[in-house]
Amino acid sequence: MAGILIIGGYGHVGRQIAARLIRAGQAGVRVAGRDAGRAAVESAKLGCGWAVMDLDKPESWDAALAGIGTVVVCVDLVNADFPAHVLERGLGYIDISATDAVLRRIEGLDELARDHGGCAVLSVGLAPGLSNLMARAAVARMEKVEAVTIGVLLGLGDAHGAAAVDWTLDNMRRLTPDDVRPMGFGPGATMVQTMPFAFADQHVLARRHALENVTTRLGLASPLITRATLRLLARLAKRPVFRNLLRWSMARFRLGSDRASLVVEAVGHGADGPLRHRLTLDGRAEAAITALIAAHVALAWPGAARPGVWHIEEIWHLGEFASALRAEGITLGEQRLDLPAPADASGPDP
Repeated sequence: MAGILIIGGYGHVGRQIAARLIRAGQAGVRVAGRDAGRAAVESAKLGCGWAVMDLDKPESWDAALAGIGTVVVCVDLVNADFPAHVLERGLGYIDISATDAVLRRIEGLDELARDHGGCAVLSVGLAPGLSNLMARAAVARMEKVEAVTIGVLLGLGDAHGAAAVDWTLDNMRRLTPDDVRPMGFGPGATMVQTMPFAFADQHVLARRHALENVTTRLGLASPLITRATLRLLARLAKRPVFRNLLRWSMARFRLGSDRASLVVEAVGHGADGPLRHRLTLDGRAEAAITALIAAHVALAWPGAARPGVWHIEEIWHLGEFASALRAEGITLGEQRLDLPAPADASGPDP
């Protein structure tokens, strides 16, 4: 059995992916990164192999890839050189990035992957990932789609890695009063203030599936978050002192719950008239959900995917993950209304 290499495998999400693969009986799991000490310590805890690999040093790649059949990447790449190297070897490549620019660069390797028998699966995680699958399910019976709105709710009481906190702050922008809107999460549609956010799912759905008017919004599960404090957070996001304070606070205090939720609302028309379709997902610990999906894909893709570059919803449908989600206490809900509903007229975030 070929092994699985996890780049960033001693990070917050990477080590959870490794642990899930090991519990599933996967042989040859190997964590990798630039820091030999951290890789060795984490591999000893997990009971797996490790390798030193620097994405900026191509000469370090082949030794880390020896005996590997699948690579899972848990860091944002600045170029497509490493995925190209993996796909040229005919290997599997899985990326959990939520950054659209990263995913677009890898999409450009589709012909190379097909020529060499390699397969890349992108949009693997909560958002993008499950959000893509839910959006495709929401519009499945619509003859015309007018709008799709995706809501992502992350808990400020969750354990977020430093890289995830930085990525979120990097992607915040100043908000106008009209940018902040409530969205209902969960079966009971609990209202939470949300802002437009640059998750890749909205762009992937527009680019790969010709869905127009797709928007993604982010809410933060904390009693501290109101319309005013959400705008303040976005305004302070680029300031180093504030970033350091937020990291320090999140490592020491629970600033909210660890809830992780998705809601997808699609508006369109079916054979019998106007439709509004609402899907919900509720769980806890965003990183754990991302690790669950990444491990599931790493174990399933060899029998499911053809050579090329794909996003998760182009290979699987939501129902194929339902049992794995239920086993982790993650609930899915659905509401379909044969009634007209107002469409969100805003376009994709820049």
